[in-house]
Amino acid sequence: MKKILLALILSLFAAASVFSASFEEACIVLSPEEKISGDFLQKRTIAANGRSLKSSGIFTVGKGEIIWQTQKPVKNTVKITEGKITTLDSKGKESILDSSQSQVFTLISKMMASLFAGKRSELEEYFLIDFDGSLNDNASLWKMTLTPRDSTISQTVSRIILTGNLDYMLSMESILASGDSILYEFLNHEKA
Repeated sequence: MKKILLALILSLFAAASVFSASFEEACIVLSPEEKISGDFLQKRTIAANGRSLKSSGIFTVGKGEIIWQTQKPVKNTVKITEGKITTLDSKGKESILDSSQSQVFTLISKMMASLFAGKRSELEEYFLIDFDGSLNDNASLWKMTLTPRDSTISQTVSRIILTGNLDYMLSMESILASGDSILYEFLNHEKA
């Protein structure tokens, strides 16, 4: 009887590990082979007064770039590539920040590129990683908490929390050193 019970317990653990999302699967979701587009909702919470600011728009991620097109309340576009951030405001004015302008920007750019490259070695170079492959008894959901290793960056961003399933990233929350937070929810995913 004990052998049967032990075999049953071991098979349950084996089944749980087979069905939980792995870190490698999450990395694949972060770096899709094809561009992924969809809608986003952004909520910035100000710690000092508890106020929340909301915006929404569309996003495209993949092939080494991230494009955020905010549509409400004010239109603007932000395009992030390795080494450069380009913004286009509602009046059509473009501004470009590239890696030659700031060492801190260079490091942030590399961190963001590593995040959306989904390469384990690069992620581990820039972040301490805590990964949970089965959230809320749903084996296809995962959560990754990234804490910047660089002390200069951690004075701005204390951690980044990502959630997703085996197909898409569902949310990204940046917890700032000030206590403020910026939460992005990603909806209506489709291959672009």
